[in-house]
Amino acid sequence: MTKIQTARIAALMVLAALLGAGVQAMAAENTMTIAIGDRAGFGTDPTLGSKAFPDIGGIKFHHYYTHWEPLITYDNRSNIIPWLAESYEVSDDHKTITFHLRKGITFADGKSLNASVLKFNFDRKLTYGSVKIGRDQKWPIYIYYDHSEAVDEYTLKLYFTQGWLDILRDFISNSGDGYFIHPEDVDPTWDIQGKLKPEKRFNGLGPYYVDENESIPDQKVVLKRRHSWRDDYDFHKPNLDQIVLSLIKDPQVAAMSLEKGEVDYICRNWNVPLDLLPALEKNPTVSIKTAPDCRMYYLATAYWKEPFNGTEGILLRKAICYALNRTELVEGALNGYAQPATDAMFLSPLRADSPECCHKGYGYDLDKAKKLLVEAGWKDTDGDGILDKNGKSLKDLDFVITTSSDLLWQKDLAQVVQSQLKEIGIDVRIRMLEWGAYSDTAYDGDYDIKMSYNYGASNSAILELKSFNLEGTAYNPWTNLKGAPINMYINQNKTLATILETAEIADSKEEQEESLCQACNILYEEAGIIPLVYEMQYAVMNSKVKGFQFGVSKYFYYTDLVEVCWIE
Repeated sequence: MTKIQTARIAALMVLAALLGAGVQAMAAENTMTIAIGDRAGFGTDPTLGSKAFPDIGGIKFHHYYTHWEPLITYDNRSNIIPWLAESYEVSDDHKTITFHLRKGITFADGKSLNASVLKFNFDRKLTYGSVKIGRDQKWPIYIYYDHSEAVDEYTLKLYFTQGWLDILRDFISNSGDGYFIHPEDVDPTWDIQGKLKPEKRFNGLGPYYVDENESIPDQKVVLKRRHSWRDDYDFHKPNLDQIVLSLIKDPQVAAMSLEKGEVDYICRNWNVPLDLLPALEKNPTVSIKTAPDCRMYYLATAYWKEPFNGTEGILLRKAICYALNRTELVEGALNGYAQPATDAMFLSPLRADSPECCHKGYGYDLDKAKKLLVEAGWKDTDGDGILDKNGKSLKDLDFVITTSSDLLWQKDLAQVVQSQLKEIGIDVRIRMLEWGAYSDTAYDGDYDIKMSYNYGASNSAILELKSFNLEGTAYNPWTNLKGAPINMYINQNKTLATILETAEIADSKEEQEESLCQACNILYEEAGIIPLVYEMQYAVMNSKVKGFQFGVSKYFYYTDLVEVCWIE
């Protein structure tokens, strides 16, 4: 009997060990480690701007999991969808947004979300917490915000002094919508200028909280799952029990950590550089997901000076547009992680708010390119293969790109462009600058050609096109560097800015689209910019990660909803 009991005890111990190992394995399977490149701290208030409140304000990465629950947001095609709001509507004059809230939503400590709580948050953010940066950036949401009203427990109205058609898109992009705190969590309570109590800094609407015992400031943040309103609604329910945010600033180190199994997923905001993807493709433990994107890379020319100014400058720009084999750019410089931008001058057809009239561009046609150059008066008079006119040559045109670590592929892209332009007698000299110098050079206009990009679905179509007329935008408040160049492009008769102003304050969708068509037609007829490629969305992760779906863009990387993935 003693031997039998001993054997049973031994068997039970083995079974317990196996069960324990199984539990550990399940725990490991429900944990995802995400490599991020910045913002790994965990002590800030997401309703205050970091510029005005550098010590306590700003959005840290963990806020996307502890707090980010917007009223409305985008799906992966940039269509607007409800989130905290069950429904919403905009008044006929586009000055008022009404949100009808879902019932039963609570903060982590059980306090209810209602219209009064949201009113407090919008008054706090739009008139106190983030208003400086919003107005510095000339965001309409901040400039025109008047007041809010809690009509009843589940109905909130936001009022603006000026109406505009893109009010919902600008609301999603620029209001800080989605990061809410409870008014009783500040001191004094319900004071929009109150200070968030330290013990309440993780009391958000999101499905996770920060475990400070396991977290290390500026190294890693450990997030643990909690019960949330998403579970009750069966709405994008999280599958991960734990998320570890690991600070790895060098993207190459992040890629190596992924291959070693130390990281499960690399956040797309600090993505693996394109030049590393071919090697990662060969690794069976790594999975690379892709999806089309509407972010365009293009060439901007110094339209205000020779050789790109005037009527002959338009012919030269058109010639360059026809001379570029964009399929070769995709395959030769971007390893296939892009699409040729031959169907638009700036607004991708993938955009939900891009009218059909904006979807025309320039294809590859060397004969047309050469004819346009002849029409502009350019000839090779000295037989050196480079075109010249009136004693001036298209030799050594200053082509500026950046050496930023995540944009190293720009060098390859620039070299293919350089080679293709040589075929029609244009010689460009590539000048690579670190990001700060590139930003200053772009702003000062000290170039002939520069490589640039738009923001795709991150901005409304109107806001994107307004980037051609950025008078007074002297710096980027996020980096304290100079921002985009003043007046990236103004057409010959100076109507582009006026047309875009008309589009912004249009009273109807038809009127707005008519103005958009006029703006796009100017860019097409005068080759205001030279489109190259659309960047491909890509996400790099361990092959065991399942259920990943792309959000709207890399700039809205939190709409990827990584927490709903699982590890197989």
